[in-house]
Amino acid sequence: MKKIIQITIAVVFMIIFLSLLYLVLTKKIENMDYNIYQRISKIINPTNTAWMKTITFFGSLFGIICGIAISCFFLKKNFDRGFLCLTMLGEVIINNVIKILIKRPRPSINPLVTETSYSFPSGHTMAVTAFYALVLFFLWKSPLSLMWKIIITLISSIIILTVAFSRVYLGVHYTSDILAGVSCSLAYVLLITLCYTNLKELFI
Repeated sequence: MKKIIQITIAVVFMIIFLSLLYLVLTKKIENMDYNIYQRISKIINPTNTAWMKTITFFGSLFGIICGIAISCFFLKKNFDRGFLCLTMLGEVIINNVIKILIKRPRPSINPLVTETSYSFPSGHTMAVTAFYALVLFFLWKSPLSLMWKIIITLISSIIILTVAFSRVYLGVHYTSDILAGVSCSLAYVLLITLCYTNLKELFI
């Protein structure tokens, strides 16, 4: 039953992703993207920008690599370390393949940082969502107390949301890129973690 629920949730996230993809390709979501950025742009100031540039680091390549290194220190089994690293590598490949296929240009309205790749879906958002979803996967399998599990889950959720918000604030992504990144990563992690036990039995 648990696996069926997990698959169902993954399918829901994939449907959300495909719906966003359709809306992007048909340009039916451009007005929503523009209107949301216009609202967010009203809070742009030097202090907020400094904070957003700091927060967005958590979804950067270096930030994710640091997170993986720290996680591997806490993960005592080599299989778990390998599973984490290979799953994150898969996320990078998926993100780049989709970007190349869709070729959505970055927003051209007042970008506060420089990005050169395509826009859809957000790489930072996909990476930070996949990484912290995996962290939570291992966390809830651990013997850590329920209180700490809840605290770390809340912190992880806040990091995902703030990094996602920072990408729109900094003017390098549309809101639809962010939503697509989150939904695609969650669908991916939910499906890949279903294979965890079978893979563990196969390689150990």
